[in-house]
Amino acid sequence: MIREFWDHNHLHQKQEIWPVGNTYTNHWEAPTYLVSVDDATLRGSGINLKRSIWNAAQETMEDWTGEDLAPCAMYGIRVYTNGSIL
Repeated sequence: MIREFWDHNHLHQKQEIWPVGNTYTNHWEAPTYLVSVDDATLRGSGINLKRSIWNAAQETMEDWTGEDLAPCAMYGIRVYTNGSIL
């Protein structure tokens, strides 16, 4: 499902705008892009995709963390460019 979403939409990446002073990535040197699962203009986006991703990942993430988890936020596929530092 994620691969299909990517295949249909990877050419519609949008550059992310980070707040001033944000240092999660070195976005000022190597911009990041997002293919958002919430972007209604993208084929296959929306709540059904988000539910499918959560349902596929929940057990693995709970096993990894040892916690019961609930869905809270999902953005999409982030693309890091050459030179990105996390």
